[in-house]
Formats: sequence, C-alpha cells, structure tokens
Amino acid sequence: MHEFNSWTEINWYALGSLLAQFAFLAAGIWFARNILRTVRAFLEQVGALLKLSITGNPSEPHAASAHSARSFAETSPYWLAPNEPQPDSPAQPVKTGPGAWRRMVLWLNEPMRTAEVSAWRRAINWLQAPSGS
Repeated sequence: MHEFNSWTEINWYALGSLLAQFAFLAAGIWFARNILRTVRAFLEQVGALLKLSITGNPSEPHAASAHSARSFAETSPYWLAPNEPQPDSPAQPVKTGPGAWRRMVLWLNEPMRTAEVSAWRRAINWLQAPSGS
C-alpha cells in the first residue's frame, strides 16, 4: 500500500491530467449524445412536415378509393408537376452584336471604386498620425 501512495505522490500531475482527460471525454460524449438526439428529433419533424405536405391535411378523412385516385399535384400545393418534354430542335445561337461587346468593355474599364477615401481608412490614418499634428 505504501508503494501506491509514493507513486501517486511522485506522479500526481500525470494522474490529475488523466482524470481531467476522462472528464473531458465524458463531457464530449454527453454533448454528442444530446446533439444527435436533437438532430434526430429535428429530422423526424421535417419528415412529418414533408409527409403532411405531400399527403394533405390529416384531419380530413380519406377514402381509400378517393386517395388512390388523386395525384400528388392535387393533394399538395407544393408539389411541382414534371414539365412536358420539349421536341428536339437545334439550339439557336445567342446573337450578340458589337453593342453587347462594347457595353462589356466599357463596364470593365470603369473604376471599381470611387476616388474618395473610405471611412475606415480615414480612421486608421487618424490613429496612426502623431498626436501633436
């Protein structure tokens, strides 16, 4: 028993560090479990809302035949019907005349900012200036 006491007296810092590491590990696991539990509850709520938005109002009674006859587009205002396929036609090239190129060159030649010194730059210059001036 005396050997263990002398070992703890010599290595008290390492033992305290080990206990602190175990405490941080336990706290990390506890926080991770709480976060995962919260995320799982959030996903369940999103799934329930998605199910409600697709199937419609749960308070109205649905008959089996009436429910199977309705499409998703009729039951939910958020459901988008697929677009009709367009017939294959050759793509028309976009016509850009010299006016479009000219406007782009003019836009690129414009200065990107004004010649006025910004407020933060004035504040930095004021802070860097000697106090006597």
